[in-house]
Amino acid sequence: MVIRKQFRISPGSRKVNEFGGKCMALSAMGSGKIKAFAGAFALCAAVLVAPSALADGPFMEVVCPKTPESITEITRAEVYAATPFKAGEKSTYELSWAGMKAGYADIEAKSPARHNGLWHRIFSIDAKTGDWFRSVFYGKDQAMAYSRPSDFAVSKFYIEQYEEPVFKKPFISKKWLDFNHKDCVVNEKTWDPAKGEGSGSHQLARGAMDALGAIFYLRTLTYKPGERRRAPIYTSEKNWWLEADPVAFEQVKTPLGEFDAVKLKLRTYLGKVMQQKGDIFIWIATGTRERQLLQIQGEIKIGSVWARLINYQPGR
Repeated sequence: MVIRKQFRISPGSRKVNEFGGKCMALSAMGSGKIKAFAGAFALCAAVLVAPSALADGPFMEVVCPKTPESITEITRAEVYAATPFKAGEKSTYELSWAGMKAGYADIEAKSPARHNGLWHRIFSIDAKTGDWFRSVFYGKDQAMAYSRPSDFAVSKFYIEQYEEPVFKKPFISKKWLDFNHKDCVVNEKTWDPAKGEGSGSHQLARGAMDALGAIFYLRTLTYKPGERRRAPIYTSEKNWWLEADPVAFEQVKTPLGEFDAVKLKLRTYLGKVMQQKGDIFIWIATGTRERQLLQIQGEIKIGSVWARLINYQPGR
């Protein structure tokens, strides 16, 4: 068990001055850079779920195959049988920006559920900044994904976001997505306080994963130097290529001990054009049966954003 200590600093101390200086600097940056921080928070909090950490760009061209889908049906008992993670797994991460603790995120692999007649893996995240960080930024993001065991393709997705930058109106949003891989279509329902309910449909690359499911997918792979891995991703009306490049094999120290790990540099592409702003790295354990996601680092203009594993509960 990890005991979380309350963040306290004395008035007039060096930490107060440093913390206050960073708060003032962030609040003076304007909406563009505050949005960049919000995107970076969501990047670490939701492990790439929120697209605001990525550059905008045109849709990747989607050509829907004329051949029917080939889906392997499996039993409930087989849903997690071949994966390093099992139902009930819960990983807790400490989020930080520029060396300051910002909040926590819980990522879980939940019990299988049926959707459209098929058993699915269920992945979720619940991330929140701490009260001590409210003078800089407050955010609470939640997401849940239904992932097909046969290929990790996403079938259903829900995300709820509440983000409150300093001196700005809160951003509140709820989104429900249903994925029709057969016809390459995503049906979307949305809600926010200003616009109320909305709906729409978008193109889908058949077999695309959600970003949260993709991180679990990367944990199932083995890596060799120079051998890049790719996966199709759908986020925020866009179809991306996510590329994972193993750039180092190293030891990572965490509150849970020291782990052998592979360091992956993540790149996002629309077609052949790289789209992301800044570098994104993740570390995955290589010497454990569970291959835990150990940490995430996102480099943006206003500093480094980190998510570090501080507590881990294996599934069964």
